[in-house]
Amino acid sequence: MSNISLLQKTALSFLFWLFCSAIATTAMACEFEVELEQSCAQELEEDLLPKVPFQVQRNSNFLHLQTKAGALAFPVFKEKTDEDTLPYLVSYLKPVQLAVVWVFEYRGRSVYLINTQTGLQTQINGFPLLSPDNKRLLVYSEAHSDKENANLVVIYRIRNHKLYAEMVLSGDDNRIQPWNPLDVRWVSPDKVEFIRLHYHNGEEDQKLQSLQLQQGKWQLL
Repeated sequence: MSNISLLQKTALSFLFWLFCSAIATTAMACEFEVELEQSCAQELEEDLLPKVPFQVQRNSNFLHLQTKAGALAFPVFKEKTDEDTLPYLVSYLKPVQLAVVWVFEYRGRSVYLINTQTGLQTQINGFPLLSPDNKRLLVYSEAHSDKENANLVVIYRIRNHKLYAEMVLSGDDNRIQPWNPLDVRWVSPDKVEFIRLHYHNGEEDQKLQSLQLQQGKWQLL
């Protein structure tokens, strides 16, 4: 009986280890999010490459993306760069045929939206969220202290494969108390909610706010 009990304990311990490993693996799975780490970007690209309907090639720290209008290379250089500049294809917004290229740089990051039909590139300042009806794109980024520049919320209208800015909301409009958007989400095709976060003297102040499309214009509520 003691031998059977020992075997049972060993088997249960092994099953428990497998269960914990599965949970840890799931918890550590990379997601496309506003605070994207380079290791996660690489994992996202590896997972995405077999799924996208266009050709992508990597050559050292260059990413080559084939659109119907021709091939594009990333990063986009205006001057000589270094080996620390690494671009990754991290998302594909299939309903609007936009590829998202996240470029890690020595002093930060650049983000590009590429229309895979026209080849049009749009540099954005943050993380893109597609509206529920696929007609608009919201872009936002986050700061985490009052010493960082508060960032923007921008809503684009998507029309004829182009992006048209409908609303730009600056986080440092109030320079005495610059604020920052958190937990940004589309509630409906004409409403966005977010937490307005103030950092002041090392303390946080949070307030739920929304952007509502009313009579063709976005209103801050």
